[in-house]
Amino acid sequence: MKRLCVLALSGLLATPVSAEVMTGAEAKKQLFSRKGHVVQVSDRLTDLQKKIVRGVIPLMAKQLRQPVRYYASIAFSPDDGMVHDSLQAAMNHHSYAASDAAAVKACNGLKSKGAQSCRVAARVVPKRFKTRDLTLSLDATVGFQTTYLKARGAKSFAVSASAGNWGMGASDAQALKNCELNGTPGDCRVIVRDQ
Repeated sequence: MKRLCVLALSGLLATPVSAEVMTGAEAKKQLFSRKGHVVQVSDRLTDLQKKIVRGVIPLMAKQLRQPVRYYASIAFSPDDGMVHDSLQAAMNHHSYAASDAAAVKACNGLKSKGAQSCRVAARVVPKRFKTRDLTLSLDATVGFQTTYLKARGAKSFAVSASAGNWGMGASDAQALKNCELNGTPGDCRVIVRDQ
């Protein structure tokens, strides 16, 4: 990632949800295109490690039988290297900070005893990525654009802070309930509301 070190610091400042609830029209302006992504590879990797991690992404897509969706991160332990069970990925989160945290946590859980802590090797972000007040996973972006924006009447859209879960409904309570169906209770927050 040419700018991974700089982006890591800015990612700590950016959150997947804005401080205040936005309207659908405001949120629409913040979101990235559903088409295309960019792979950012860490400058801290050797040339061989960069080649391996770039090769892992198409393999992930093939194994999952679906394209790799932003925001995704790949983490590894420098001691274990790139060809080890501890090489882990997290995909389809609402920010790269969330995908980084999930990938590093999964990696640290599988690294060899005594090996260095895991760190991010690569990220998948939308094309023309830059820090914004609101970011959503690719799946949530599609749901927002194809369903939420077309719905009439009162509506709310909620996302998980730590995973890729999201939900919408005719009220805040319904959106939160739908968001938390497959997630952790209390982890979702309403980010968009139209009355």
